[in-house]
Amino acid sequence: MFTIIVNKFRHIIKALDEMIKAELMNTEIHKNSDEVVDLVFEAILKNRLKPGVRLSEISLQEEFGYSRSVVRQGFDKLVDSGLLKHKKNQGVRVACPTKQETTQIYEARQAIENAVITILVNKHQSQNLDLSKIDDLISEEKRLHNTSQNDEHTKLSCDFHLTLAELCDNKYIVESLKPLIPLSTLAASVYSNPESTFCSYAEHSDLIQAIKSNDLDKASKSIKKHLDNCVKSLDFKKTIRNRSYSNIFS
Repeated sequence: MFTIIVNKFRHIIKALDEMIKAELMNTEIHKNSDEVVDLVFEAILKNRLKPGVRLSEISLQEEFGYSRSVVRQGFDKLVDSGLLKHKKNQGVRVACPTKQETTQIYEARQAIENAVITILVNKHQSQNLDLSKIDDLISEEKRLHNTSQNDEHTKLSCDFHLTLAELCDNKYIVESLKPLIPLSTLAASVYSNPESTFCSYAEHSDLIQAIKSNDLDKASKSIKKHLDNCVKSLDFKKTIRNRSYSNIFS
């Protein structure tokens, strides 16, 4: 009788051990797949990944040591967010937003970022908002504006909007906005107009001054004007080109 109880106990312990190992493995895959997502995000924000570029699972496996399941799960998350497009027998490509999609991206950003501004003005009125990081970003944007470091300037501009969202201390707002920022970068990459005189850092500065003045109406109009100008600066008559795969992570 005692032997039977011991054997059952061993079976239970073994089953629990296997469950724990499986859970740890799933957690690790999830964590690593988030790293794949972040790699692609970063490459888009720095203009190293262009719209229409085909991505290779094998390249990411070889370059960063991820397993195939990790890379695939990361790609699945990026497809769900709209940053990658998947077609059967054609693999995955970086999204190439159409004019309609670009308009919808900015409509969504208007709704989310107007809420961000409302929260931040209220926080500033309560003396519960530290904008020093934002001030540093704007200063760096201004420094880079007249240089040839366009990729870094683009990244800073994106960081500005994401940092404002993070200052709300609301993870749901951040997660809602996060995929829209690189999608906006992709749209700008497709429809950029070299003749545009659009200056993001100047409008960023105006927006922050409105927040600091505790003027919600002025701040709301400022973010609307800024995002409207982002769209107006694009040239939707440009021809869209699909690009073949290139190793952008090296």
